[in-house]
Amino acid sequence: MAQPGHEISAPRPSQANGRAPAEPSAPAREPPAAPAMQRRLDLSVKHAVGALALACVAASSLFMHARTTREATAQGLTLRVEYPERMRFRDAERLTFDVTRAAGEPCRAAALTIDEAYLNGFDERRATPAETTIGRFDLGRLAPGEQRRIVLDLRGERSWLVSGNATVSCDGERGAEVPLRTFLFP
Repeated sequence: MAQPGHEISAPRPSQANGRAPAEPSAPAREPPAAPAMQRRLDLSVKHAVGALALACVAASSLFMHARTTREATAQGLTLRVEYPERMRFRDAERLTFDVTRAAGEPCRAAALTIDEAYLNGFDERRATPAETTIGRFDLGRLAPGEQRRIVLDLRGERSWLVSGNATVSCDGERGAEVPLRTFLFP
């Protein structure tokens, strides 16, 4: 209770905490600009080697799956082969062999032979039409100007250079020959 003669009053709001009233706040200022610094790339040796390795992998995709076409004519037979020069192992690639009778007389028994050394470089293969024996395709009778196509799908499991020849024959006589060279990348 308050004693008589004493007046109780609350301090003015401007002096509630015993301080003088604050001045009106100034408008918000922009923070100071960042100091100018020269930018530079700072890579450790490990990071630089890793970046180079990734760049090589990306660049190698430009060189993968290069295909080439070769053609040869001999003994009245033309052999045209489209095959991969480079491919990745475990990727499937297609080889196309077109055999055409270029001479004026028919061929009673045409055949295409692919070296076993070339075919053994691949672990999996499918052919249309099917092989008669390993690497040999009997094409039957070929009339003048007639063409037969053999499609061979290959998948390699070992990386390295695989090479061999594709040869056509007519009635047992060796005809056109085309070299096959495929590099399988790991």
